[in-house]
Amino acid sequence: MSLQKYINEVLKKFYLLTHVPIQAINYEGKSIGDVGYSRSHEHFFHNYNIYSRIIAERKKEENYLITTVSCVDYVHFTATPICPRNKYRGLFVMGPYSSRKNNSYNLVYKPLDIAPYLVRTVAFIWRDFPNKKLHYIQNNIYNLHIRKAIDYIDSRYMYDIKLEDLSNYLNINKSYFSSLFKKETGETFTEYLNKIRIEKSKALLLDSTKSILDIALAVGFSNQNYYNIMFKKITGMTPLEFRNKNS
Repeated sequence: MSLQKYINEVLKKFYLLTHVPIQAINYEGKSIGDVGYSRSHEHFFHNYNIYSRIIAERKKEENYLITTVSCVDYVHFTATPICPRNKYRGLFVMGPYSSRKNNSYNLVYKPLDIAPYLVRTVAFIWRDFPNKKLHYIQNNIYNLHIRKAIDYIDSRYMYDIKLEDLSNYLNINKSYFSSLFKKETGETFTEYLNKIRIEKSKALLLDSTKSILDIALAVGFSNQNYYNIMFKKITGMTPLEFRNKNS
């Protein structure tokens, strides 16, 4: 996967998780890609010289990993390096978002102290994405039924989906589908579903305001105990240990 495609996937996943517009900008100030942007968002970014202000702030701040600038009426942008070890890789710029609920600009509401969470989220996605299995990133190598099944799981993992649901959706025999899925992916349907749910839950764990139970339910587990068991089995640590390690 090229760096450009890699960055675009990170942008898409971040926006899906937070609903905050995000763009990647190279060191020369040119956009590499963006997700969630509209004309009004571009208006804030360009008319208030957000990029120049971010660069100016970064030159005088000690904590260069998080830079937040504000413009008009509680509207904010937060930036972090694409690669902290190499400033010439550019920046992820998240925003605009508003720290005022029911704002007149119809921007997504986020409290101002959300900035560290936004930075941790994009950093986690950036760090974690290469570790995904090849079939999760490039599932076009699979049988058509399996490609459709993977898309189905990825869009409905938060619901109580079963093997029967997928076989009915694909209009094929359940036993045949089960053996085909195992043959193509190397995992059973349940193993794959649990791994997807655990991966999705990791970003939610970075938000310390959410309880472990709420996160377990949000990604499709029916109870916290089973979620804890699966998280430990797949990652080698408990959800709480993961949260503490990445907080």
